[in-house]
Amino acid sequence: MKIAEVRFLEKEERVTLPCWTNILTEKLRNKYILSKKPFTIQEKEGILQGILSVSDGQGLSVPWRTKAEELVKTLAAEGAGIIIAPTEGEFPQKILPIAKGRVLAALFAFDGAAEALRRQGKNPEEAHFLISGTDSEILPLVLAGMGDYVNHLSFFADTMEELEEIQEELFAEKGLRTEVFSSPKNPLFSEADAIIVCGMEQTGYEHIIKRYAVFIDAVGNRPVLRRLLQRRWDTAAAEGFYFTYAEKQVEGRWAEAWAFTQNMDFQGFWLDNYPSEKAEEVFHALKQNDFSVCGFSALGKRVKIGKIKEDLDNLGD
Repeated sequence: MKIAEVRFLEKEERVTLPCWTNILTEKLRNKYILSKKPFTIQEKEGILQGILSVSDGQGLSVPWRTKAEELVKTLAAEGAGIIIAPTEGEFPQKILPIAKGRVLAALFAFDGAAEALRRQGKNPEEAHFLISGTDSEILPLVLAGMGDYVNHLSFFADTMEELEEIQEELFAEKGLRTEVFSSPKNPLFSEADAIIVCGMEQTGYEHIIKRYAVFIDAVGNRPVLRRLLQRRWDTAAAEGFYFTYAEKQVEGRWAEAWAFTQNMDFQGFWLDNYPSEKAEEVFHALKQNDFSVCGFSALGKRVKIGKIKEDLDNLGD
């Protein structure tokens, strides 16, 4: 099984065409490309590379969406098992699995938050972790990766009843007492050292987040993340991770693709639509294969998280 990376034409990149097409108008030339050369495929170091003959940013019209589907089907016929796509929203989603980095980001959300706290000079064992939201698919993945360093955990949710069973399980299995609240005015919210978002809430609570808090978006709520980054320069916010795997550092989508092709536990978990009862087993299988968080990303850019410097007001103390 191979990984396939798909991309659009890069800036100044042109499709190689017969010389006679130079006499055609741009409209006819584009029609020829769509009909005869909608994509190219090449293989490099075991990775299939599919190039769709349309520029990034143009969007996929109905004819080009059809060609994108043909490209994916061709890649599947050539042995591809998972795709790293150029965009999340408009690329065909149902032919082959698409590595977005979201599954690993959820499974390693606690480890990522703990690593960010350590880089700030904080001890995760002394930190207050807060989970915001209760997405039925994401929350079990996040909880599956919760490490023994978590000694203080609370939940921020619209309805508290749905978390009662989770609270009971955490106490029975880990001896961990947790608190649940539904109002951001609760002091527990502003006291959180690390917030892991597991829902698509649009609540404007950026102003009450603790200074230098770690904010991990495990659900892909980009509008909230973008707003936070604009309003709170002092937070350490991320929506994805870089991973160390096989002595290499790779971006989250690539780590997820490698996990899918190399780890049968993870592959079966994915293809079975992430059964919650298997999540913890899969997380530990990945850890045993030396998957670990080594970096952070937000809105497509790498995020640097360093040790917190003392406030200027305290320098004279």
